[in-house]
Amino acid sequence: MLKIALVNPPQSAGYPQPPMGLLQLAAVLEAKGYPVTIIDANALELQPADVVSRLADADFVGLTAMTPTVTGAIDIARRVKNTRPELPVILGGSHATLLPGETLAAAPEIDVIVRGEGEETIIELLSALENKRPLSEIQGISYRKDGKTMDNPLRSTVVEMDSLPFLAYHLLPRKVYRPHPPHGRALPFAVMITSRGCPYQCAYCSKPVFGRKFRAQSPERVVDEIAYLQERYGIRELAFYDDVFTMDNKRVYAITEEMMKRGLDIIWSCETRVNLVERELLIQMKQAGCYSVSYGIESGSQEILDTIDKGITLEQVEEAVRFSREAGLHTIGYFMIGSPGETPDTIDQTVRFARKLKLDFTQFSITTPFPGTKLNDLYLESGGNSDIPWEDYIYAGSGGGATPVFESSLLGRDEIISQVKRAYRDFYFRPSYIYQRIRRTASIGDLKVNLNGLSMLLRGIRPEQTRQQK
Repeated sequence: MLKIALVNPPQSAGYPQPPMGLLQLAAVLEAKGYPVTIIDANALELQPADVVSRLADADFVGLTAMTPTVTGAIDIARRVKNTRPELPVILGGSHATLLPGETLAAAPEIDVIVRGEGEETIIELLSALENKRPLSEIQGISYRKDGKTMDNPLRSTVVEMDSLPFLAYHLLPRKVYRPHPPHGRALPFAVMITSRGCPYQCAYCSKPVFGRKFRAQSPERVVDEIAYLQERYGIRELAFYDDVFTMDNKRVYAITEEMMKRGLDIIWSCETRVNLVERELLIQMKQAGCYSVSYGIESGSQEILDTIDKGITLEQVEEAVRFSREAGLHTIGYFMIGSPGETPDTIDQTVRFARKLKLDFTQFSITTPFPGTKLNDLYLESGGNSDIPWEDYIYAGSGGGATPVFESSLLGRDEIISQVKRAYRDFYFRPSYIYQRIRRTASIGDLKVNLNGLSMLLRGIRPEQTRQQK
């Protein structure tokens, strides 16, 4: 059978995370009998030329990319074609799904783009390529034919979540992955995604791959995989990377009950919305090993929250954080600075609100209008530059280069960057926060997390964290 190489392109990430999409695709391909390798250029710190040298035995190359990494993916594809022009090169991921025509036009080295969920599409595509059948009947792909870009209809069915095989962690060099502070109490660690889709309509999020319909694995399926990760790899810490882990509270109750029933000794964290938690659920999550919950709060100004269609209130934020703290959970708040309508006063409101909440950790990002989002439409309507290089769309970046930001007479690019750095200083470098951290340091793992976080913060207090393009 065809030998498949799946490639995650390089990017500047100090804490590389396992490429979840490629892990799932690899597991699906292996279940169908295909020999698969994963080359994570990001984690291995490989340059495009290094990647190409590892593809000598491949019969098929699959690349994934978000907007900031698509240029690197195209570079790899170009080098592949220079050395092996007959080798099929396929691109998937959020960027390709959003901009298939533009991506094919910019990269003649890409043969086919897979749009949306790729598990079923990739199997059909490989069969067609191997047997030299036409591509016209394969849903969810874009390609060239007679010099024209062909966009086949999106796949009419969605993946049945319980049918997915366990993630193919055996294909990764697991020791090179490090939890991003403030995670990382225990090693080895792993990440899982147990659900797909989010019905909320936040203006900064496009959800190009998984869509808006929420679908989830059953509690038994989730806990089966956790137990497998523990048994095979000795996993001691787990992060759930679901967009909204508590979208279905009944499911989370069942997951945590099953974890406790089986006696799984593992600590874990998750991300969710403040309007989708309740006191009793958070207490049970803590009992089942959860130690940290991350909330997308975004702003301390209700006006800004309404502008970005967040769909939450400041009162809901305060309640969720209070319930979490009372349950004994660490709380992480994600904030964005520089949203449409932002002023120095609303930024002050955000920083004061973050401090008032007594969050354990915060991340202050520069609002970035990614392609395919409502924010991007607002950015272009306001006269923003439409010719920004894809690699400059760096979420939470420093705002340097051509990174798109919402500038106004009150907040220019330099001022936004300065305000983000000030927000970090004002939150973290206050005596009450330092005392809070000392009081909540209850283990060697806590101490390690604090020291790693401090080291990262002191490296210029640069807001270099990344939140995944959705």
